[in-house]
Amino acid sequence: MTEVRDLAELHVRSFNERAWHLAPELYAPDLAVVQPDGSSQGVDAFLRHAQGMATAFPDSRMEITTIVESDGRAVVEGCYQGTHTGPMATPQGEVPPTGRPLSLPICIVFEAAAGRITSLHPYYDQMTLATQLGLVPAAV
Repeated sequence: MTEVRDLAELHVRSFNERAWHLAPELYAPDLAVVQPDGSSQGVDAFLRHAQGMATAFPDSRMEITTIVESDGRAVVEGCYQGTHTGPMATPQGEVPPTGRPLSLPICIVFEAAAGRITSLHPYYDQMTLATQLGLVPAAV
């Protein structure tokens, strides 16, 4: 295994275990996160988002199905699953709990340097998320 692959796996494991205390050792201080709903800079901003998702989906976890490495990057494919039983913060405002289950395919691109994750780019279908939570009608 390579450093970036090990760090990507640790990222997923630390989220699943809610091991927020690992953040200073796992992420570079200027961590760049580029998401479908916006970008952020820094570990604190990332932790706010990760902890917010853990609040919205307290039973959530990500299962890794594939890891591919190339040019110093690791791409992790998997599925994020959980039940929406807490408030979910979004750029448009807070979404109250729906009680619905979520099974969301996700892909995250990781870059690392000097033993820490320097950037991560999660990709997922926001329409799938909104549909599964009942926020928009299912497509016919």
